[in-house]
Amino acid sequence: MKNGWRNILFERILFVVIGLLLIFVCTTGYWVYDRLSQVSESPLPTNLKENRRFIVRDLNSNILKSDNLTYSYLYQNNADALLDFEILESQTTRKMDLLKSYKTDDSTYQKQIRKLSTLVKDRFLNLDTLMSIKNENRVNETMSIIENEVQNASETARIKMEIRDRVNALQTPETQPQTATGEETKKKWFQRKNKKQNTQTTTTTAPVQQPIVKIKASEIAEASTNEIAKKIQSVKDKAVSKESLLNLYKLNLEQENNLLSKQIGQIFQAIELADKRELLKETQHAKNVAAETNQIIFLFSIISTLLILMIVVLIITLFNKSKETNAQLKLAKDKSDQLTEAKSRFLATMSHEIRTPLNAISGFTEQLFFEPLNQSAAKKVKIIRNSVKHLSQITNEILDLSKLEKDHIQLEKIAFNPANEIMMLHEQYELQVREKNNSLVVELDQKPFPNVLGDPLRFRQIIINLISNANKFSKDSLITIHLRYEELEKRQIRCLIEVQDQGIGMSKSQLERIFEPFEQADPGVTRKYGGTGLGLSITKQIIDKQGGTIRVNSEEGVGTTFYIEIPFEETEDQVDAPREPSRTDFSFLKDKSLLIVDDEPFNRTLLRSMFHGVNINLMEATNGLEALEQLKNNDVDIVLLDVRMPEMNGHELREKMAEMETLDQIPVVGLTATLNPEKRQRMLDSGWTEVLTKPVNPEEIRRILYQIYKDNSMGTQLDEADFKSLQKLTNNNESFYKELLQTFVNSTENGLVKMKQLVADENWSDASELAHQLAAPFKHFGANNCYTTLKEIERMGKETKVDPSIKELMEVFEEQAKHIITQVKEKLN
Repeated sequence: MKNGWRNILFERILFVVIGLLLIFVCTTGYWVYDRLSQVSESPLPTNLKENRRFIVRDLNSNILKSDNLTYSYLYQNNADALLDFEILESQTTRKMDLLKSYKTDDSTYQKQIRKLSTLVKDRFLNLDTLMSIKNENRVNETMSIIENEVQNASETARIKMEIRDRVNALQTPETQPQTATGEETKKKWFQRKNKKQNTQTTTTTAPVQQPIVKIKASEIAEASTNEIAKKIQSVKDKAVSKESLLNLYKLNLEQENNLLSKQIGQIFQAIELADKRELLKETQHAKNVAAETNQIIFLFSIISTLLILMIVVLIITLFNKSKETNAQLKLAKDKSDQLTEAKSRFLATMSHEIRTPLNAISGFTEQLFFEPLNQSAAKKVKIIRNSVKHLSQITNEILDLSKLEKDHIQLEKIAFNPANEIMMLHEQYELQVREKNNSLVVELDQKPFPNVLGDPLRFRQIIINLISNANKFSKDSLITIHLRYEELEKRQIRCLIEVQDQGIGMSKSQLERIFEPFEQADPGVTRKYGGTGLGLSITKQIIDKQGGTIRVNSEEGVGTTFYIEIPFEETEDQVDAPREPSRTDFSFLKDKSLLIVDDEPFNRTLLRSMFHGVNINLMEATNGLEALEQLKNNDVDIVLLDVRMPEMNGHELREKMAEMETLDQIPVVGLTATLNPEKRQRMLDSGWTEVLTKPVNPEEIRRILYQIYKDNSMGTQLDEADFKSLQKLTNNNESFYKELLQTFVNSTENGLVKMKQLVADENWSDASELAHQLAAPFKHFGANNCYTTLKEIERMGKETKVDPSIKELMEVFEEQAKHIITQVKEKLN
């Protein structure tokens, strides 16, 4: 007792010490983190400051480049230098803006940058001014002035020469009478030259003698030359004066540029010096922080080491004490694994043991159901049939629960109409509900329910469970199913279902566990009402698997309402109305050999009864050894093989068949009471053609056998017409016999034409009906392959989603029918 107390005290002290050390470690760790953060956040040369240095160097380089581009333009006549200068100026402006974005909170730095920006702008402005007063522009301007003056002087000389010629022409040696008109003409000529108004008007008829004055051309030319020389000298004096002024202005600009360059260089040096000082300061700070951090890390290491040592001591202590606990846990786990394995074996064994007799009862009941019986016997068979279905449902619930727990149930995605399914279930369960004096009512929305893609089998299972549950706990009351839907996004709807009853209801505590497996509202419920308590659990898991929800509202003595929401995808695929049950047709297997291998005699009898009325060579074996002998000694087309048998089971027989080349090609259909997707796939991979679960559904086994029949080209051969049965039918009446033959030819040829049109229009429903009408006459001629093809076309045409292979069957039928028609025509001729 004392040792136990000491151990407890030691553990508590150890935990306290570890807790304190842990606090120290966390505190020191945070301290280290904070210091390391300071170090990591310290500026490095590769960060913003280094970028700023690069920008300063680029600016200095740009200023030198601007000088080179200016002189290249001014003295080397490089026209591209002007565009390069503008680009360089734009780049320099952007870099100045970048410099302004650094150290926005440092007023001294910002003041330096603003001054630098002003100096750089002034320097570029001066260079731009120098480039704008390039020499070539002034020479062109001077030459333009000289050219204008020369043109004016030339025009003046031309006018003077013209005047001289006119004057010389007028001054002739003869004396001519001068009329008023002649005098006015002369005056007008002088007016055009001197641009003066002459007011003299003289009219005389007496002859006037004019003196002869000759104007010399040399005098006019000399005067013009002197005038041009004076103007050129004037222009030259102006150009020289202007050039002197421009040279002086350029000199001033260059001196100003030199001053600006010196100031800019000083600012650059100041910035670089400040950056170096700041970098040294930050480097020293980082070194100090790193030194402090090293000390903290050393302390942290010591405390961490102590903590690790204490934890190791604690782990060793706890490890020593946990050995016994681990041993107990291992023992418990082994027991749990054994129980789980036992559960799986139990389910497999019970499934096989229950399904084996259940398969026989269900199968023979189905056979009896279609037999002509008196009213009393038919009623009893119907009761047995419903009881078998109920028993099958309970068995399936147990297996479904196991599958749902392992997520082995795969949901189908085919077209169906929820409203049609509920109305069909209403009709199916209406009599069962009335037995307890209940009424089952279905309320549908006014707008028709669209066809959807989903699993109709699981949808029916949900509704059946809820109807059965409501009927079980209600009496003399109303059960209501309300169905409606909401449109979500494009082609998506939410199906809303309410199932309400006026039964015994449930309390709040009972509602909390209503969806748990094997749970019912009260322990006495099972004794009074029956059931396994799995229905609602399976219902919820199926709804959850479809992405839906289920909730319940109940009050004791008032009733219960289940609310279900399931999302579906809307579809345009058509859904055919449900067909009345009929005996499964296996006539396509006529003249074929089937080997039935099962250790249970009633299972063999049941399978035999399915093929009743069909000319099939049926063989039987009770185990794998007998079956192997049968296969060696007979020609077998198909094998129906039970998996679990004594002496040699189905797997062993299939392995033996695989070793023999002749037997390996025979199709083998497995029959088993337990099957999951993994087991089925393993069997298919090992050579099984298909695997079915007991109780065997006749329609399902027919589908598999017909697929084998088609895949192995058993029905592609052309039939040879047998006229004996038809002659016997007509009592050898020749005229009636030929009339029947001619009727067959006409109706079949017309049917072929109509069938082609229906196939072209993809009118599968009418094609199915036409195939049904055409099938019977071929049977009278013994054309079994043709008859089988038509029956398969009839079946496929009624399916919700028509298999594209139906078109291939149409072609096969056409070939077979034409062959029979040819034989009938030959008989007629």
